[in-house]
Amino acid sequence: MVIMPEYEKKSLSDIVVAYVKHRILSGALKSGDKLIEADISNELSTSRAPVREAMRILNEQGIISFSPRRGNQVLEMSPKEVLEVFEIRISLEIQILHTLVTQHKLQEQDYEELYNLTLQMQNGEQECSKDEERVFLLNTLDLSFHRYLWNASESSRRGQILEGLFYQLLIVMNQNIVSLGTFAEKAQEHLRILNALKTKQSPLVLDEFMKHMQSYVDATVVKNK
Repeated sequence: MVIMPEYEKKSLSDIVVAYVKHRILSGALKSGDKLIEADISNELSTSRAPVREAMRILNEQGIISFSPRRGNQVLEMSPKEVLEVFEIRISLEIQILHTLVTQHKLQEQDYEELYNLTLQMQNGEQECSKDEERVFLLNTLDLSFHRYLWNASESSRRGQILEGLFYQLLIVMNQNIVSLGTFAEKAQEHLRILNALKTKQSPLVLDEFMKHMQSYVDATVVKNK
């Protein structure tokens, strides 16, 4: 099964942004990797202008950094900075989960959509033939699950920030893809969050979410100390 990004009809700079994010989702881009404008321009058969604009957008999202000497490169963070990003993400997502439960934002159709995402993740391993495809599908489904919750909360500002934080953390985890976990593990973690959401009890939801996030913190920060 060949999994390729589906570029919608967007501006050229948006296509470049999507291209870079796809390479992060697939594990191809890691912390410190250089992004050469000429190479990207040739790869996508576009001029340099939209590539430069895309680099500006990605810089604003905290996904890449720029320096006069080193040019554009994928974000690098110290363990302390990584932990801080985890803490910010967890704090914001807890607010969203609390909103979903207390304001009864999720309906039966939402639970079905979320369940379908966990089912796709559970069956993901057999859908892929290459490591890059596995990493891309696992990360894409993980993002889709959480993004669905962000959108359902109708908190667009938090959602925008959380998506940037998701990519920042993923860049670090790409250094060792074992930290991403397996399809089976993440499907079960997401399913437990979903089942907790159905109870409409905030303590249960937050407990399952914290266990889910702690697995990433342990694999990414604790083991690398």
